[in-house]
Amino acid sequence: MVRRQKRAAEKQRTANTSRWILRLNPKGQTTIPVEVRRALGVGGEVRELELVRTGEGFYLRPHKPPLPIHNYIGYCAEELQGVEDPVFFVRELRGRSASEEE
Repeated sequence: MVRRQKRAAEKQRTANTSRWILRLNPKGQTTIPVEVRRALGVGGEVRELELVRTGEGFYLRPHKPPLPIHNYIGYCAEELQGVEDPVFFVRELRGRSASEEE
C-alpha cells in the first residue's frame, strides 16, 4: 500500500514538472506539443498564446483578445445614458415594437 502511494506521489511530481525541448526552424517557428496545448486549454482551432517575461524567466498562457465591441465603448455614452431598458432600446433601433418577439 505504501509503495503505491509513493508511486502516485512520484507521478504527481513528475506530471507537474514536465519539460519539453522545442526546436526553432530558420523562421523562428516551433510546434507546441499537444500536452502543452491541452494544459493551456487551447484546442485544434487557431488560438493566440501570450508569452510573458518575468524576472525569473518566461511563461506561456492563453491570450483572449478583447471583444470587438470594446472598440466602440464610449462612442455613444452620452446618448445611451438615459436608456433604462436595453432590450426595448435595441428593438426600437431595429424598427420593431417592444412587444414583438425576436
